[in-house]
Amino acid sequence: MSDARKPASRLYVVSLVGILCLVYTVSQFLRSSTGVIAPNLAADLGLQPEGLGILSGAFFLSFAVAQIPVGILLDRYGARITMIGSVGVAILGCFVFAAARSEAGLTLARVLMGLGCSSMLMGPLMIYRRWFPADRFAMLSGLQISIGTVGALMATAPLAFATELAGWRASFVGAGLVTLVLAIAMGFIARDVPPGHARPHRSTETLAQSLGGIAEVMRKRSVWPLFVMISCGYASFAAVQTLWASPYLADVHGLDLTARGNVLLGITGGQIVGLLVWGYGERVFGSIKKPIVAGAALSASILALLGILDAPPLWLVTLLFVIFGLNAGYTPLLLAHGRLIFPDRLAGRGITLLNFGNMAGVFVLQGLTGALIGQLSRAGVAPELGYRATFGALALVLVAALACYSTIPDTNSRALVEGD
Repeated sequence: MSDARKPASRLYVVSLVGILCLVYTVSQFLRSSTGVIAPNLAADLGLQPEGLGILSGAFFLSFAVAQIPVGILLDRYGARITMIGSVGVAILGCFVFAAARSEAGLTLARVLMGLGCSSMLMGPLMIYRRWFPADRFAMLSGLQISIGTVGALMATAPLAFATELAGWRASFVGAGLVTLVLAIAMGFIARDVPPGHARPHRSTETLAQSLGGIAEVMRKRSVWPLFVMISCGYASFAAVQTLWASPYLADVHGLDLTARGNVLLGITGGQIVGLLVWGYGERVFGSIKKPIVAGAALSASILALLGILDAPPLWLVTLLFVIFGLNAGYTPLLLAHGRLIFPDRLAGRGITLLNFGNMAGVFVLQGLTGALIGQLSRAGVAPELGYRATFGALALVLVAALACYSTIPDTNSRALVEGD
């Protein structure tokens, strides 16, 4: 009976991709939202560098921890139901953040935001797996993250403007209301499979069997070098974009809230363009591994340059930050690589395991860099040297991860299709 249904119209497909991308803007906004207002939060609530690192990283830690149950839920119940269930938690997190009066309250809110956003990338990717051919997956992943990154763009100059106009608390009330509207629209539009296709088999596995599937994923030899790379690739960028760029610009270059927002706007605008360009990396290189290696090497070089340069002028720092944002578009290719190595029955758990590393890496790097800057500051080291040491440390982490990743074999979507 389902075979007699008309295929989805082009308008519906565009609407489906559009609403999934728009919902993902919420995740990108919330994960980046402490960046431009970090000095304001520190001034209002007396937060230290370590506190800022934990506060920003709390989103990524809860997001990461949620990936394992999200993977099980995606395989068992599908993306639409899983996403609808989680988005309400993100809305609650926005309102808790707006009402928080202490560091503990802000951290709780960030945990709720991370839990609520935990399916906003993996859910759409699972839907794309069933709606589009395999050779479109890398491009769609890049498109999803590129359009979604408009949310991170809104967390720069627009959030700075809203904070100056109405305060950061009112800004987060507004974010919660916008998220509610998008969630309702998603509930009406999103579907797990195209018309005329049988609904995916819902797993009847027990909890123990579901966890056994995770163990099966973890036994694949290619997973761990990829896990290491994915844990450091986006994390090294996010440590700069979502946390330390704004304090660096304030402490070293004396920029106010609006000026910091404008520089972060350049970083994130570059990221959006880069995500679109790098989404075609596999097609251009005929390889999934080569563009990842090239992108990671360039990012490490930029971080190393920021660590080496003594008192660089603001224009040069801004230029390097924008190039850094452009180059960050290579990171979604790591998830595309993961999509190529997992069978369909383990897809949800496989990709979410990798995304666990993606988000946990951000938490770890933000916490460690916060501790590094705090220790250097208490030791009397000048702020500029503390930030330079942080940039240099991030470069070394990325180089080590790249060396690990280089040990796994290359592949591409054409090989997957031919293998099927």
